[in-house]
Amino acid sequence: MQLSIIGQCLLWLGFLGGSLATVLRLENEQAPWQTIPWLAYLGSVLVGVVGVVLLRLQKAAERSQSASSQVGLEAVTAHLQTAASQVGQLVQQLDDMTCEDVLEFVDQKCGPSLAEFADGRQVISDRFGTTVYAAVMTEFASGERYLNRAWSAAADGYVDEVQRSAGYAHQFLLAAVTELEQAGK
Repeated sequence: MQLSIIGQCLLWLGFLGGSLATVLRLENEQAPWQTIPWLAYLGSVLVGVVGVVLLRLQKAAERSQSASSQVGLEAVTAHLQTAASQVGQLVQQLDDMTCEDVLEFVDQKCGPSLAEFADGRQVISDRFGTTVYAAVMTEFASGERYLNRAWSAAADGYVDEVQRSAGYAHQFLLAAVTELEQAGK
């Protein structure tokens, strides 16, 4: 980010310096080319070129980082798919589980995958932009919220609310997976 700011400043300084050099003196009608202080003009052009080079270097670094983020994106996608799958398992097994089993399942099976996805979520924005990031994270946050609600209901012994909330959590997490997979196509 620093490189792009410096590049922009140098580009504009070069542009403004070159512009100023061309209008600094009144035109000499007998020798119009001698009116321009060429040393100042060429120095300004050089400053502008350095600015353009710095901007291109920054862009190349961003592209390189984006390419390396593919590995991170695959890991983040895998964590999200794992979390959705584990919540799906929870929903399927709820009839055979006690409230204590639900608490243990959410803490030990679902929690780590959700945390890993949340820790790496920035790669989605880097790779696809903020629109896709917002779409995926909206679904994810809703799923996580309902899973927390299921956990709280299990802690309080409200079995019906556990089933309802876990089902919603699974739907939202599947929607997040779908959003992320569609962005990758």
